[in-house]
Amino acid sequence: MLESLRIRNLALVTDLTLELGPGYNAISGETGAGKSILIGALNLVLGERADRTLIRAEADQCTVEATFDVTKLDAPLAEFLEEHGLEPCEEGQLLLKRTFTAAGSNRQFVNGSATTLAMLKQIGEWLVDVHGAHDHQSLLHPARQLAILDAFGNLQEPRAAFTALLQRRTEIEQEKSDLVVDEATYAQQLDLLRFQVKEITDAALDPAEEKTLEADYQRSSNAARLLELCQGALQLVSENEGSLLDRSGDLGRVLADLQKVDESAASLVELHEEARANLQELQSELTAYA
Repeated sequence: MLESLRIRNLALVTDLTLELGPGYNAISGETGAGKSILIGALNLVLGERADRTLIRAEADQCTVEATFDVTKLDAPLAEFLEEHGLEPCEEGQLLLKRTFTAAGSNRQFVNGSATTLAMLKQIGEWLVDVHGAHDHQSLLHPARQLAILDAFGNLQEPRAAFTALLQRRTEIEQEKSDLVVDEATYAQQLDLLRFQVKEITDAALDPAEEKTLEADYQRSSNAARLLELCQGALQLVSENEGSLLDRSGDLGRVLADLQKVDESAASLVELHEEARANLQELQSELTAYA
């Protein structure tokens, strides 16, 4: 049931809100009083084509809003709104809005959600029948005729069950079609798999190689720090004044003098020579590492 109709900037109407009560409502008046403007506004909000020449002079756009009580509506409105991502009706009220401008833009809304003109027209066909010499009637639509026939035979529930089964059958057929692969596609997939297997085989991957790669990555990521530490070690071993090798030379001379006085200190000289050789080897390794 239509509860209210608001019209702004349509023909001679600046801003008009029409409130309708339950039951029968009649609008009367002499020719030219504006009755056709109300019907035209209702047709616009139900999805009829908009004529920009109907916008009131000195106005940029026209807006028509209609509120319907759909608690007793015999149509799959809730399912339609959910399927198309539109806001549901609150407290059984459906709000339709249509706006069009002199520049040619055209916008329509259902419960505040933007929608297409086709969807608005579909909803409008469930809500209103306009009976006139040149106006459409939903009774002429085969879908509406079938709905009335089903309602007369109390077949709404069996019809809904059949519709659900038919939809499920369509889904299963699509799933089956997706599983069927034609010969050419199968051959392409097989060639791709063989190529990929050959690539893996030719790569001769070694499970232990992963650790080596991780170690290389770790060294590369810390290259600057490693160089800094290595150069610091080289300076301590040989490059700085008073380095380990320099002090080792001093120590060697002292031990040589000790051996001259006491032949039994020869073992100490040997240990020193081994230590100095190790230091020299360490210097070579650090130089190569850097």
